[in-house]
Amino acid sequence: MKCPKCRATIEDGKLYCERCGQEIQIVPEFEPEIENSIHATLSKVADEITVPRVKQEGEKSVQDTAASLPDKDKRPGRVFWILALVVLCLAAVFLYAGIQYYSPETQYEKAQAAFGRGQYEKALAKYERAAALSPTNVSYLNGLSRCYQQLGQEKEAERVCLETVLLEGSNEEAYERLIAVYEGRGDYERINELMQSCKDQAIRSRYSSYMANPPDAAEKGGTYHEVMSISLLGNTSGTIYYTLDGSDPDEDSAIYTNPIVLEAGNHILKAFFVNSYGVKSQMTQERYSIDVELPRAPQIVPQSGTYARPHCLEIEAPKGCEVYYTVDGSEPDSNSILYEGELWMPVGRSRLRFVTISAGGVRSETVERDYTLDLHALLSMEAASNQLMLTLKNAGVLQNLLGDVPGKEGRNLYTYRYTLTINGHNYYFYREYYEQSEGISNATGKDYVVNYMSGECYQAIRQEDRSFKLYRIEGEAGEEAFES
Repeated sequence: MKCPKCRATIEDGKLYCERCGQEIQIVPEFEPEIENSIHATLSKVADEITVPRVKQEGEKSVQDTAASLPDKDKRPGRVFWILALVVLCLAAVFLYAGIQYYSPETQYEKAQAAFGRGQYEKALAKYERAAALSPTNVSYLNGLSRCYQQLGQEKEAERVCLETVLLEGSNEEAYERLIAVYEGRGDYERINELMQSCKDQAIRSRYSSYMANPPDAAEKGGTYHEVMSISLLGNTSGTIYYTLDGSDPDEDSAIYTNPIVLEAGNHILKAFFVNSYGVKSQMTQERYSIDVELPRAPQIVPQSGTYARPHCLEIEAPKGCEVYYTVDGSEPDSNSILYEGELWMPVGRSRLRFVTISAGGVRSETVERDYTLDLHALLSMEAASNQLMLTLKNAGVLQNLLGDVPGKEGRNLYTYRYTLTINGHNYYFYREYYEQSEGISNATGKDYVVNYMSGECYQAIRQEDRSFKLYRIEGEAGEEAFES
């Protein structure tokens, strides 16, 4: 019930409003049709009493009849019976009105009808009355919250919906209305809390995109005797952040993109999930102990230092293992560059890092080399590239210095790979690519070298023993073998 003065909610049985002190008078609410019936009855009775009847010939009046009767035979007159009938009618009307007013079903039906006609204020009063008479009926509560929402009273709608889901945890209408209220406020944290407390799996699945559950580790913590790859799973689209050193992760921590490889040692994995609405989950934690034997680290020659001529690095790894390396100083792993038998020292300053990985995925300690290769070359790499293209043009391989190829629509590109020594002479090594359309190129299978002191250019063909044999550039036909 609402206070007629301040509209505050008043509990059943209260005679005064606790907010403003207004006295509450409980008066049955008459419907228009009941009021009309009362008026019609009273009007009819009034007519019967006040309108005189015309006495027919030979008919005695009531007074004449009463006067002629002995005193013991006199009875209450017609007026008495009419008044008694009126009292009975009024009692029946009031009883009917009271039944209607105290019937939650009737109040709910009338509220539904008023809501359907768009009479929301009238519907609200009847919804409130029905809910007050039967406070655990979720249909009445759903109607009340729907009416509050229609009238823009979001806080009242939220309050009633929360009461509803406490009574019936699988009430989809109440959850849908609550989520609409919270989404309208942009309060996605509250939606996540609501869904976390929901026990109905169907409703949780329907609104799973709003949830932020702790990430699930597919491989649970424990002791393992092999290298482990740990997969982390989120309940919906979003981002997982994690650490492996036992520290609490934040949004500056590593982002999970691929399974996490855990090598020998002890690891404490901590991770949390952030969904697409920016809601953070609780943190998940797993402890792993990887008990495996480490392979021997690779042996690298030469040692770190400064060099004036190219060196091909000699790398030795244990049998059955592979060596991976990086040239940017980052930590190598199985996704880094695989050593395949030849690695020339980069020009300038470089930091190379190497690691051995066994067939079982166990990783050795990292080996690091810092090199400075100062060639004192007469030709720069760019000048050597121009010299190579001029030589190829003069031999008819290229149409011009732009790399256009005679008889073809595309052009050739020459990419520097490394600096090497062949038969005591030092060269820049270039690989040829054919570009048919801009941005799309493929290796032609041809390699060239340019002596960075003399500028001499040769085609280099690798032999079975991985050494190179050099040929003069004299066009596509009749190439003359030449070894420097």
